[in-house]
Amino acid sequence: MSGTNAHVVVEGYGNLMDGGGVNDGVERFASAAWPVPVSLPESVADTPPAGDGLTERKARLLPLSAKSDAALRSLARQYLSWLDKRAVDLSSDANAAPILADMAWTASVGRSHFAHRAAVVFRDAASLRDRLAALAELNDTRDKPEAQLAANVAFLYGGEGSRWVGMGAALYESEPLVRAILDRCDAVLRAQRDASLLEVMFEGGGEDGGLDDPAWGQPAVYALGCALTALWASVGIHPGVVLGDGLGEIAAAQAAGVFGLEDGLRIALARGALMTSRPESDRARLRDDLEAALADISFNRPALALINSVTGHVTDPASPLDAAHWLRPIPRAELEAGAATLSDLGADIVLEIGPGGALGRQLRAAWPKKSNGAKGAGSPLVLSSLPHPADDDSAGRGSAFVEALAPAYEAGLTLSLDGLFAGEARRRISLPGYPFQRRRHWI
Repeated sequence: MSGTNAHVVVEGYGNLMDGGGVNDGVERFASAAWPVPVSLPESVADTPPAGDGLTERKARLLPLSAKSDAALRSLARQYLSWLDKRAVDLSSDANAAPILADMAWTASVGRSHFAHRAAVVFRDAASLRDRLAALAELNDTRDKPEAQLAANVAFLYGGEGSRWVGMGAALYESEPLVRAILDRCDAVLRAQRDASLLEVMFEGGGEDGGLDDPAWGQPAVYALGCALTALWASVGIHPGVVLGDGLGEIAAAQAAGVFGLEDGLRIALARGALMTSRPESDRARLRDDLEAALADISFNRPALALINSVTGHVTDPASPLDAAHWLRPIPRAELEAGAATLSDLGADIVLEIGPGGALGRQLRAAWPKKSNGAKGAGSPLVLSSLPHPADDDSAGRGSAFVEALAPAYEAGLTLSLDGLFAGEARRRISLPGYPFQRRRHWI
């Protein structure tokens, strides 16, 4: 039925993993370690990415995909067999960690990503085996339709009401991109206040109530929102529309390119200072002083759809977004109108950017009903970047971001999964191939 198929396999010369040898008949060849760069945003491009002092990432994501659910389950069984053949190597966490990280890296950057997907989040060999087994054992009657490509992503920025001491600490310890942005914000506030933003965020220190003081709480939530925005960008997810609630409107505007990281931090700090002023006469005078202090900021037109939190509609590009605009009282977002606008814009996925997940749940509840009147029909996938530990212990375990990324992958988003390994040196290793579902075709 076909002509001659010629296959040429070119293999580079390299060392055997762990000194070489054969284990259970499996040759353990691996490529040389490849350093994964840290892509810093322009706002901190002159900051050397953190290297020393970072902890190993606590959770990994194994992306699996196929052209049918049956093939996807077969692939899960092949990975279970792959684990069995390496049981000796994986018997201790110290030995298993680099092997499993290389496995996740190879599957992320060395495999095609088809429409039927499963994202397996794991912390060690045992949790990986459990989740693979659950996937492999799904009944054939539970076939899902081919995933539709999700393309319209909205970022939802919460205010300071959901803050807590320790928010973002796990990401700061393991993600060089998050550390670079938070360190830059900390340096700016140290210069202005002679105190550390990071100490207030992670340890609860500081004057006048720590994070309960708006002068600390507002820049802290803003800085974390900007760091999470950059972290999502590092895995290829950028918003097409942004919406902020209260203070979150400042981080949303920064994501839309209205001003830079440090200028937004100055605005958040100014708003915090304004909120701590009690008498109305003092507040009016302070607002004038702060507006003058922010007069040197260059305010740009939004580079993407920025929803006005008061009206719930896309901001008119002609509307002034100057210092007076950002120092006005910002009420809670009009979520019903905002949800209707997001629906009209065709948002497939809404990512809550910042601490907590309550705002995303409120937005989902406010999402407009379809014409058939079914509650929640047509609502988007709503994900929380950093849920509160009281609601989801993945935040405390340091796996919240990867846990949120998993359903985004399964929803069909095109991702740059190498961002999950930024700052590491990873090897490509031998992994199971595609589980072709073979059929006979008789002439």
